[in-house]
Amino acid sequence: MYRYSSKSRIYLDYASSTPIDVCMMRHFPVIPSEYLAANPSALHREGVALKQILDSARTLVANTIGAHSDEVIFTSGATESDTLALVGVIRQYSIDGVDPSRIVVYTSPFEHVAVSESINHGVSGVCIKKLQQENGYVDVASIVVPENTEVVIVSVMYVQNEIGTVQPIKEIARRIRKLRKEYPKTTILFHTDATQAPLFYDLHVARLGIDMMTLGATKLYCNKGVGMLYKKRGVAITPVLFGGGQESGLRPGTQPVELIHTFAHALSYAQAQYEHAYTHTRTLQQYFESTLTNTLPSVGITALENETVNERVPHITHLVVPDIDSELLVLELDARGVAVSSKSACKNEDTDESTIVKLLYPDQNLGAIRISYGRTTTKKDIKKCIEALKQVLQKYTNI
Repeated sequence: MYRYSSKSRIYLDYASSTPIDVCMMRHFPVIPSEYLAANPSALHREGVALKQILDSARTLVANTIGAHSDEVIFTSGATESDTLALVGVIRQYSIDGVDPSRIVVYTSPFEHVAVSESINHGVSGVCIKKLQQENGYVDVASIVVPENTEVVIVSVMYVQNEIGTVQPIKEIARRIRKLRKEYPKTTILFHTDATQAPLFYDLHVARLGIDMMTLGATKLYCNKGVGMLYKKRGVAITPVLFGGGQESGLRPGTQPVELIHTFAHALSYAQAQYEHAYTHTRTLQQYFESTLTNTLPSVGITALENETVNERVPHITHLVVPDIDSELLVLELDARGVAVSSKSACKNEDTDESTIVKLLYPDQNLGAIRISYGRTTTKKDIKKCIEALKQVLQKYTNI
């Protein structure tokens, strides 16, 4: 049973936000109601009990990703975690006396705005470089250490949230290890926003080779409003919010223990069965794309040609349609009972075209939408979506 339920609507926007999986959450331990009113920093019995539940959730997250408990920092969501990781690191090195001009930050040219804008607002004078890319995949070899650089920070998302390309995280980590040997006096750190990854990919931080990792609850079929930052021991950051000493002094504010508790268990659940979820969802994706290609050959699928070498996440299909506006496509499909998205949902008030669409399809008049599948998606839903898309294109184009 899912919190989102409608016989007349088809929800295909799981990459933006997942409904609550009530059946999954029924298997989670229940926090006694008498503790929920307490503050986990309080010294009375209820507060101590809630603090123990918070500690258990932190341990569960740490065990799930192969980390130490003190390396897990809870936040309000992935966006705040990105800000804490990147702004916190950049400002820490500035406080430590590193000239900002000797700090280089590499990101993908299609990074989530939570990363790109955090870097832009970190410390004035930092050198920001975009990694080279081809068809939505970063070029690992474009990570270098410029002359006179003291600190290099690399931030690349695990899964590109609009077109679904899976970035070569382990290859980037190998590249960074190589550069650390060549430049022992330069500090090199690797951060990844893995928000789109936990349902389908391994998040063990040692196997990935990362120093910091961002996660949020919005893609885990649980309540929203919570996220986390993994920060490897030895990585120094300074807080970006102030007003309390919670979360090892890095994230002030009373922790929402009930949200953290469900987030921790949802993450553990996702990682325990990600291989099965991958297989199930890939089957839906392949069915959608093969049916779409046969029915509407004028509709393009982004990054499809790269799968012999690289990979796309199984729950995202990014479509491009000539000579039609992206938002018009979304609204017309919505009027026909199908919920999809254009661009990233985090930019829904920005009318500009998607950065990655501009990058991959320069000087082309295209509409672009993202179809994303989830636990409740069926082949019947997919057929209805394609039929609705066909109706829209018949209305606005000469297919």
